[in-house]
Amino acid sequence: MSYLNPKRAALSLGMILPCLLCCTSTGRATGFLIYNQHAAANASAIAYTAQVDNPSAVFYNPAAINQLGGTQASCGGVILLPQTKFKSGTTGKTTRMKNHTYLLPTFYVTHTVNERVSLGIGSFSHFGLSTDWSDDWEGNFISTFAELRTFFVNPVVSYRVSDALSLAAGFSPVYSDLRFKKALKIRQLPLGLGNADLDADGMGYGFNLALFYRMSDRITLGLSYRSAIDIDYEGDADFITRRLLKSFLPAGSVDVDIELPPILAAGIATEITEKLTIACDLIWVGFSTFDELYADFEQRVHPLLRSQTAPIPRDYKDVLDYAISARYQLNQSLTLRCGFLFDRTAVPEENADPILPDSDKYIIATGLSLKKVRWDVHLSYYAVFSEDRTVRRNRNAFNGRYESYAGLISISFDYRF
Repeated sequence: MSYLNPKRAALSLGMILPCLLCCTSTGRATGFLIYNQHAAANASAIAYTAQVDNPSAVFYNPAAINQLGGTQASCGGVILLPQTKFKSGTTGKTTRMKNHTYLLPTFYVTHTVNERVSLGIGSFSHFGLSTDWSDDWEGNFISTFAELRTFFVNPVVSYRVSDALSLAAGFSPVYSDLRFKKALKIRQLPLGLGNADLDADGMGYGFNLALFYRMSDRITLGLSYRSAIDIDYEGDADFITRRLLKSFLPAGSVDVDIELPPILAAGIATEITEKLTIACDLIWVGFSTFDELYADFEQRVHPLLRSQTAPIPRDYKDVLDYAISARYQLNQSLTLRCGFLFDRTAVPEENADPILPDSDKYIIATGLSLKKVRWDVHLSYYAVFSEDRTVRRNRNAFNGRYESYAGLISISFDYRF
């Protein structure tokens, strides 16, 4: 039986606070879900629910923290390198989205209270979106800049029901902010009316449940659920436009409501030999909660310009992704990992646009883990090959072909106190 040493507790808080202050999530995966929260999971193409064996279990399957023992901590980061270009179906012109490099930091702590109970806490961001186009490009009447960021803190408790079965539950307060920019114009007319800039933030709360079951010495099962989270954003809208039009536009306070989708992941891991383990996961994301982007302005919107502030339909669809991975224990210190993930798009063709030009993705991942007595280090590369998406039925008649690729480089460091 072990208990948390006060000095270690102070160290844990001292490490987690900087992570909370700098944690940001900007990039693109299924819809705007970023499930890449640890290098070992990324190297396994996120087929990790039933085989997680480090403090990132707080995110992937908190029921598995009973398997860790003692006090452990993990910190790391993911570097996201996305690229997207659009070829217009009308003009034939190709426009490249501005290239940015994004950093997604993560931090976790777990502690065994006694033989039955283990505690954990994590800071991470698994929802995010950032698209950045030139102010004068031909799609600027839909979007020039869109960014959604989330900041999660997730305390969890796991209870060992028996030697084979553990259950867990957690609570997730989340802070989020968003920013959206577009040109004010009627697409059919060459006259520009100005620009709109919306900036807002808000808080929400969710919960998570999990199960970890050791079916035999060679087979483990995992189940993890994260609830939907409703966030009411409050902020301001700024319209930079001609003086004559200023009085027609509702500058000032604005409310936006977004419901982040629920996630259900189920996995099985099988030890084929003493060295080789194969894992398979199914990941369901309830993106149908995201039906529109609607800004509720405090001031009245004049009928002449109502189209410029109208709700933006999203009508995303629920998705079911599948992943498979292999883990090979080369020796006591070195573990090799690889995996494949098919990531289905949640975005229907009529709503595929510059805000989120998403498509089906084929992901290949690889990496390694180096294990020592007190610490582990994990490295991975996660290559996202997006299908070219030709849009012919966009609701704004903004049709053309999107081509995207993203590379994710991850490093995580785990330490056992």
